[in-house]
Amino acid sequence: MLLFSSKMTRTRDVPARPNALVVLYDADCAFCAASARWLQRRDRDERLTFVPLQDAASAVEPWLDAVAGHDLRAALHVIDAASGRVTEGGAAMLAVLAALPRWRLLAGLGATRPAAPLVEAAYRVVANHRLALGRIFGAQGPACRLPPAGGGRVP
Repeated sequence: MLLFSSKMTRTRDVPARPNALVVLYDADCAFCAASARWLQRRDRDERLTFVPLQDAASAVEPWLDAVAGHDLRAALHVIDAASGRVTEGGAAMLAVLAALPRWRLLAGLGATRPAAPLVEAAYRVVANHRLALGRIFGAQGPACRLPPAGGGRVP
């Protein structure tokens, strides 16, 4: 049984609501896009706005300045549209899970002092093995076969 759909369609690309978390994901990475779709299906209250990295540079949004200078391809980035606060990596994943009612407890536990370094380490393992995980879960794409690009920065 496949956990992720391998069909490559983008999640909704809409302007961020004032109290939403903006989730920047790599739409060219099948594992990343499948993960975004999985999260989107659980976001019944629309607390998350998904924006492909490929569209972030051309977005005319107030949060765009918050990620200027960040290497967006290096890790998941989440922007709190209300405060402009940017989180990345494991902390960003915890912020996303905290926005989903059924996942708040897990996110709270992951954010505690003893667990946070383990969450970050687990995030790095997953991020560094996206291609293999994509194969296992049926989500593969050509971008995951490429070495990390030096680009991906929002001007």
